[in-house]
Amino acid sequence: MIQTQTSDRQPLVALHGDLPQSLAQMTLAQAYNLIVGDCPAEIPFVVWLVENPDSPLPLPGNIHLRQHDYLHLLLGRGFAATDEAYVIGFTMGNDLSTKRWHIWLFKLVSLLIYPPKFRFSSTDLAAFDLGVARGRRLPIKNLNQLDFTPYQNWQLSRLRDGLKLAEV
Repeated sequence: MIQTQTSDRQPLVALHGDLPQSLAQMTLAQAYNLIVGDCPAEIPFVVWLVENPDSPLPLPGNIHLRQHDYLHLLLGRGFAATDEAYVIGFTMGNDLSTKRWHIWLFKLVSLLIYPPKFRFSSTDLAAFDLGVARGRRLPIKNLNQLDFTPYQNWQLSRLRDGLKLAEV
């Protein structure tokens, strides 16, 4: 078992861009315990409305926060705004029910209506488009609906291989 100290957490949480490759040898549960994502209570209503499966109006690709954070780990993405945009784009692109108008609606809402802390820039939306493209190329679809419970003790590298994430 890999031991981590509390002091190891902060650099990982603050990381922007790609996550360290050393995480690939950790299990999903171990890697998740190193990150501190947003608390559900901190998510603004409009973000919850379009991104959360419990919302009455979620867009395709909607996903609960824990599973969203799992995808950050599996995709090797950090937690900067561009990384958030990429992961959201990936889940939308990977969802078979996503239509072109869903993509445009999300871009409009995230660019103009999201609160400033959560609002995406044009650079972030370029990363979103890359995520959409990668999600569409992945042969396994609707990862936003995957129950990750059985995979908690899988190494990230093994899970990435099993989900074919390294191939796209």
